[in-house]
Amino acid sequence: MTETARKGSTRLLGGCGVLAAAAFALADGLGIALTPDYSAWSDAISELVERGAAAKPVVDPVLLLYHALVIPFAVGLHRVIHPDAAMPAGPVMLGLAGLAGVILTLFFPCDPGCEPFVSLRGTLHIFIAIPMGLSILIAIWLVGGAMRASPQWHRFAGYSRATAVAGAGLAAVTIVLAETDQVGLFERLLTWAYLQWCIAIGLNIARGA
Repeated sequence: MTETARKGSTRLLGGCGVLAAAAFALADGLGIALTPDYSAWSDAISELVERGAAAKPVVDPVLLLYHALVIPFAVGLHRVIHPDAAMPAGPVMLGLAGLAGVILTLFFPCDPGCEPFVSLRGTLHIFIAIPMGLSILIAIWLVGGAMRASPQWHRFAGYSRATAVAGAGLAAVTIVLAETDQVGLFERLLTWAYLQWCIAIGLNIARGA
């Protein structure tokens, strides 16, 4: 691959971060609109695609696209932040989180109401989803550390670390409020805490930063 072609493909890979956020917003919006009596404030995001959910056939493909787009975005991060690293921990963790999301969407829907310990598949949904979210936050923290050593990306290091810390705080609150009427709100705040980072960093990669 020529240097020009590599730069072009890297920009496309970075754009996948922006597209991933757009796909999540579309999936969430469609699910909310098409699911009777669903509350974005009090109901978990996973309830949009739980077993038997009204909007599951519509939301699942878009949610699958969201998770899948995280993987090429992680490859783009590898190229621009860790060009000389064989196994960069941050991008690898982000890519694995995307893969986990694909597997989660395809094979492990949560049970109605996302109640734990109802079925094995529904329980595994919970046990995959929580580490998946934490992996994204850890990946952002690690990428922020690597950015500190990069002249091109140094200015994003503090922003990345702050995003990871804010996300960790929201994750803790979300877990505490898991059985309350505020879980949907805080789960969405947590999700957008890292999606806004994907948009910002993805746009800069796509612009050739």
